[in-house]
Amino acid sequence: MAQPRPQHRESDHPAPPMNNGDLIEIDNLKKYFPIQSGFLRRHVGDVRAVDGVTFSIRRGETLGLVGESGCGKTTTGRLIARIFEPTDGSIRISTNGDATDVASLRGEGLHDYWRRVQVIFQDPYSSLNPRRTVSQIIAEPLVCLTEMSAAERRDRVGELLELVGLDPRHAERYPHAFSGGQRQRIGIARGIALNPELLVADEAVSALDVSIQGQIINLMVRLQRELELTYLFVSHDLGIVKHISDRIAVMYVGKLVELCSADGMFRRPRHPYTEALLSAVPRPNPKAKAARILLPGDVADPANKPPGCPFHPRCRYAQEVCAQDEPEWRNVGDEEHRHLVACHFADTLELKGVLQAETTAGTTQ
Repeated sequence: MAQPRPQHRESDHPAPPMNNGDLIEIDNLKKYFPIQSGFLRRHVGDVRAVDGVTFSIRRGETLGLVGESGCGKTTTGRLIARIFEPTDGSIRISTNGDATDVASLRGEGLHDYWRRVQVIFQDPYSSLNPRRTVSQIIAEPLVCLTEMSAAERRDRVGELLELVGLDPRHAERYPHAFSGGQRQRIGIARGIALNPELLVADEAVSALDVSIQGQIINLMVRLQRELELTYLFVSHDLGIVKHISDRIAVMYVGKLVELCSADGMFRRPRHPYTEALLSAVPRPNPKAKAARILLPGDVADPANKPPGCPFHPRCRYAQEVCAQDEPEWRNVGDEEHRHLVACHFADTLELKGVLQAETTAGTTQ
C-alpha cells in the first residue's frame, strides 16, 4: 500500500529569524511526483525527487549543486524558483531583514518573488522561442512583471545585449541566426532583465562546447561582480562547479549528502559518494593520476529507496548500520568552517580528494 503523501502546510508557529547574510533558506524541502496505475488512475506510490533537503544560500555567493542525472538537483532549483510547488517544507527569502515564506506566495506576491529570482535554463536551443525575435524574448519578463513603456523596454534590451557581449543591432534577429554560446548569452540577458537578486543556473553550460563554456562562466562571474548577484549553479560537472562556486552541495537520490566550501570538498571529502565523483574530475597535470572509483550497481530508485543510507548498496565502506539507520545531517567541521555531511563514518574515513596543485593547469620544473 502506498504511503500517504505529505501536504505542504503553513506552520502554526512563527518561523525563526533568518541568519544574517543569508538570502534564501531551505528547510526540509520535499517534492513528490505521484505514481498512478490502472483505469481509475489509483495513487500507488511517489517518485521522491526531492526528499527533505535543508541548506541556505548566502547573499552574493555561488552555491554549486552537483550530482548524477536524476538525483533531484534540477527539481530543487525549480522549487526555489517556484516553477514547481513544493509538497512539503519551507523556502524563505530575506526581505528587508524579515523572512518571507515563498511556498505560500500566490498572485502578486509570487510576481514580486519572480522579480527577485530568475532562471537560466540548460538548453539554449529549446529555451528560446524560435518564433520570437531576440528583442521580444528578452523583453518578455519586462512585459509580464513591470510597467515599462515600449520605448523603455527597447532601451533596456539594448543595454542587456551589450552587457552580455552581444550587438544591440541584432535585437530583431531570430534565435536560429545565433550560435549556441550566443543563444545562452541571450538566455542570460533574459534572466537578468529584472535585476534579480538570485539566479538559478540549471546546467547553464553543459550543452556548450568546452571552449564556449569558459566564456560563459567568465561572463557569469563578471555579471555577479557587477550586478551583485547570488547564484545557485546546478551542474553534474565538478570541475566547472569548482571554478565558479564558493560552496558545493552534493546530492544523491533526492537528499543532500555533503555541503562545504569548494576548497574543503576538493581537499578532503567526507562522504564516499563525493570521493567517487572527485575521482572522475580530469587532472590538468598529466603526472597527477588518480584511481577512478567505479561505483557498482545503479542509482537507487527514487520511488523505492533502500532502507538506511540510500547510498549503502554502492558504498565500499558500508557496514551493517548503514543498511538499517539513515545517517544524520550533521556538522563535522567547526562553526566558522561548517562541513555538513550525512554519513555514519564521516569522522573516521580517510577519503581521497583532489589536491589544489592537481586542479591548476601546468607543472613547475
